[in-house]
Amino acid sequence: MKTALVTGGTGFVGSHVIRRLIKDGFAVHMLCRESSNFWRLEDVLLHVERHVAPLENAPLLQKVIKETKPEYVFHLAAATVVAGSAAAAEELIKVNLLGTVNLLEACKQVDYQGLVTTGDSFEYSNGHQRLSESESCHPDSLHGISKLAATLYAQAMKDRPVVTLRLFSTYGPGDHPKRLVPRVIAGAVKGEPLTLSRRDIQRDWVYIDDVTSLYLEVAREAHRLKGQVFNAGSGVGTNLGVVVDEILNLTGSRTEARWGVFPAPPHDDYPWVADPTHTFASLQWRPSVSLEEGLRRTIASMQ
Repeated sequence: MKTALVTGGTGFVGSHVIRRLIKDGFAVHMLCRESSNFWRLEDVLLHVERHVAPLENAPLLQKVIKETKPEYVFHLAAATVVAGSAAAAEELIKVNLLGTVNLLEACKQVDYQGLVTTGDSFEYSNGHQRLSESESCHPDSLHGISKLAATLYAQAMKDRPVVTLRLFSTYGPGDHPKRLVPRVIAGAVKGEPLTLSRRDIQRDWVYIDDVTSLYLEVAREAHRLKGQVFNAGSGVGTNLGVVVDEILNLTGSRTEARWGVFPAPPHDDYPWVADPTHTFASLQWRPSVSLEEGLRRTIASMQ
C-alpha cells in the first residue's frame, strides 16, 4: 500500500484528491488545522489519518513528514480566493509562499516518489491568447504573485521529483457555494433570480474528476517530469452565458438570469483559457467529461 500526504484536503479539489487516493488503495494522511471543517469528507474520515500541523509551523511540519514518510505528496493548501475576493496580503504570503517553502524543505528528509504542488492560471499575464507554460508570467494580483513565487521555488528543486499543476476553472460537486456553478445551480433549483456580471466572460472549465486523474498521473510520473509546470486545462473556452443557459436547461428552471447587475473585475476582460499543448504532449491525460455531463453530475449532487 502506497502512502500519500495531502495538504488542503478539506478544500474542494483537495477533498476529491483524497477520495481518489482512498479509491486507488493509498494509505492517506492529511494535514489540517484545529479549526478545519471536514464537511466534504465526513463519510470517508475513517480512512484518513489527520495531523494538526499548519504549514507555517515548520518544526511541527518536519515532525509529521518524518513520522509519516509519504511516498507521494499532494500540496493543495492555499489562501482562500472566492468570487474574486482574496485573503489579506499577509495570509496570501504566509500560506501560498511560506507554506510551500516549509513543505518542500520538510520533505527533503524523506525519499518520496512524487510531489505535486498546485499553481493557478492567475500566475499568467493578462492576454487574449491561450495561456502557455512557456510564457513569461507577470501576474497583476498578489494572489497570482504569491502562487507564482511558490511555483518558482518548486521549480528550483531540480534534483527532486516535484511537479506543478496550474489549475483553470475546476468545477463539480462540493465546490464553494459562492462560486459561479454552484451559485447558479442553487438559484435555478430554488427558482430565485440570478444576479450576474457579463455573458461574454470566457473560462476554461474542467470537471473535478478529470483534474484528480491528472494529479495522480503527474505524481506517478514525477521523476520523469520533475521541475515542470503543466496546465490543467482543456484548451476550450466557454462563455459564462453558455454555462448559465446549460444549467437552466438541465434543471428545467424558468428563473431569470439578470446580467449586468454588478461590474466584472478587470481580469474578466480577458479569456483565461489554457494552451494544453505541453500537457497533452507529455502525458496520457485528456479531459474526458463534457461540460454538459459535468454540470449534470454537479446538479444531481446538489439536488
